[in-house]
Amino acid sequence: MINTIADGIRFLLEIATVVLLIIAGFNSSDLVVKLTVGVIAPVLGILFWGRFMAPMSLHRLPTIGRVITEILIFGGTALATYLLTTHKTALIYGGIALIDTLIEHLIP
Repeated sequence: MINTIADGIRFLLEIATVVLLIIAGFNSSDLVVKLTVGVIAPVLGILFWGRFMAPMSLHRLPTIGRVITEILIFGGTALATYLLTTHKTALIYGGIALIDTLIEHLIP
């Protein structure tokens, strides 16, 4: 039951990651940051996640690789959100990402 709820939260977290990167990028006044954070990072993130992180992927990373990747992606998104939008949103997102990642990898 907990894993089913965690899977639903994980899906929403993945969508929120893309949306927050787009919002954070386009909140910047610098064109390079807008393009890098707001366009390139979400597109590369979607492609990477589908190829190496998705549960049914043929090239899925081992557990330690997924944990490190989740820390980098979710942490990077929280940092970009913190720096380029509201601190409260970044802290809520980061907290949910942390709890979901712990549940995902610690509860069998």
